[in-house]
Amino acid sequence: MQIPTPQDKLSEMDARLARVEGIAEQMNTRLTSLETRVDNGFSNIDTRLTNMDTRNNSNFRWLIGLLVVVLLANVGTAVSIIMTFAKP
Repeated sequence: MQIPTPQDKLSEMDARLARVEGIAEQMNTRLTSLETRVDNGFSNIDTRLTNMDTRNNSNFRWLIGLLVVVLLANVGTAVSIIMTFAKP
């Protein structure tokens, strides 16, 4: 059995440290990739929400327009009924 010298321990530590650094670099690469995917996902969601907001605004304008037309039709009908019954 041979007693390890400080040089042996140092070279073993260097090898372990190099392995840990490699793992840390790999984790950094994975985290960067994950961050990019999450950012792209949020960008996609923002785009969809903007499109939905635009469609809702357009539909709301149509709804208000139809309500105004129906209101005017009802007022016109009421006026014609009043004019019919108001004849002497």
